[in-house]
Amino acid sequence: MINPEKLNGPVKLFKNGNSYAFRLSKSDREFLNADGETTFEKIISPDGKEVTFRKIEQVRPNVLEAANELFDEHEDLMKRLENL
Repeated sequence: MINPEKLNGPVKLFKNGNSYAFRLSKSDREFLNADGETTFEKIISPDGKEVTFRKIEQVRPNVLEAANELFDEHEDLMKRLENL
């Protein structure tokens, strides 16, 4: 098990094509269980001194499908609730 405290530390910004990027180490990637398909949300503080990246969990397709079916089944109720 990787200790997350050991993953903390400074990182440098580097040029990547026409953009800039931060590098995640192999240990970072393994701890985050991330790969090239993983999506992160970027949050920049109002004072511009803090950047937070939050991993966006993927919605399981069957949960989304069930929610869509529920909304479709009760479409008239959903429209009435929308206008409250």
